[in-house]
Amino acid sequence: MNNIQKLIHTIQYLGYRVLLEGDKIKLKFIGKDDPPKEASTIINEVKQNKDMVIEYLRNISQMDEIFQQAVNKINEGYPDLTIRYISKTFPKLYKKALIDEDKINTLWNEGKDVKAFEKAVNEWRKTQMKFIKLFHAKKNIDDKKDKEYNPSNRKPDPCQGLGKEEKEHGTV
Repeated sequence: MNNIQKLIHTIQYLGYRVLLEGDKIKLKFIGKDDPPKEASTIINEVKQNKDMVIEYLRNISQMDEIFQQAVNKINEGYPDLTIRYISKTFPKLYKKALIDEDKINTLWNEGKDVKAFEKAVNEWRKTQMKFIKLFHAKKNIDDKKDKEYNPSNRKPDPCQGLGKEEKEHGTV
């Protein structure tokens, strides 16, 4: 698959967009001038390796979806400065996250094993969620955003019952 990845990147570098529609590979030139002459050689290689190119593009599409879902889940509760705090306070956990990211990158570059990629992303996501919990524990922040009372620190949420809601946040 590594050669297929290089093939795809080369055709993209030459100014083509590569799309997969069902079992058809569509190459659309989006460059400014005429397509370069060497593009025809690369296009012929794509045609000769059609099955492998289709498999690679499908795998990458699935991997992208898996990764986007994990990132969206993490972003739901990721406060600023979390990474800085974790890297300084828990360097081993931070190193584990970097190793997880390297594994994801390797599997992405190979573009073969969607299941292994999904497993690696899940490990990375778990580590990132651990970051969030540790950071929230440091700040005494409750993970439940909708609660009126924060049982972890026995304090009301900011502005609750202080008579400042309307003044600070506009009309509620």
